[in-house]
Amino acid sequence: MKGKIPCYVHANREATTSCALCGNRLCATCAVAVNGIDYCDGCAPANALRQSYDDDYEKLPVLDTTRVPIANFDSRFFAALVDMGLLAVGIVVTVLLLWLFTGGSLDFLRSAQTQPVAYYLLRFIILLSVPLYLFLPVALHGQTPGHRLCGVICLQPDGHIVTIHQALIRSLMQILSALPFFLGLAWMIWDKDKLTWHDHISGTRLYEWQANT
Repeated sequence: MKGKIPCYVHANREATTSCALCGNRLCATCAVAVNGIDYCDGCAPANALRQSYDDDYEKLPVLDTTRVPIANFDSRFFAALVDMGLLAVGIVVTVLLLWLFTGGSLDFLRSAQTQPVAYYLLRFIILLSVPLYLFLPVALHGQTPGHRLCGVICLQPDGHIVTIHQALIRSLMQILSALPFFLGLAWMIWDKDKLTWHDHISGTRLYEWQANT
């Protein structure tokens, strides 16, 4: 399923829809349609009817987490460097575009007095792009570009793909974990399970993935 969005229930199938309530990605087999609206098994109304199950209907994990180690500090560190580098490049490109828009002035970096539109637009883009960058790739594929390059993947403890809710909490907690001198990120050094704050709070894990692709 590399390069495709997997079904929340069938890790070996491509998702074709999502639950209208919880947002979990679903393939055609496990989606429950009610009045033209798709639901997952847990959110479907009591009177909903499902199409007959096929032979391989079972909840398949992406990885067997009993055989795959938690991502080590080096993998996490270099993945974070890649992601921060890509975000920095995006911010620099945004600054250059605003520089052109303002006629070659960088006053908007310091004050809103002369160029308030560029000043507030830059800060809005930064505040929006960082959580979106951390959220969307994990919600869709379980991997940011940094994760993919360094051979790690974000999953639930049982090896299934993360839910939309978990990906959202994880992305927000990653930002909070980095604020007190990256203490929440460095926590894995002392944690007996090698988990960060955002791992614990979101109920997700980062596993070594390189050897399994």
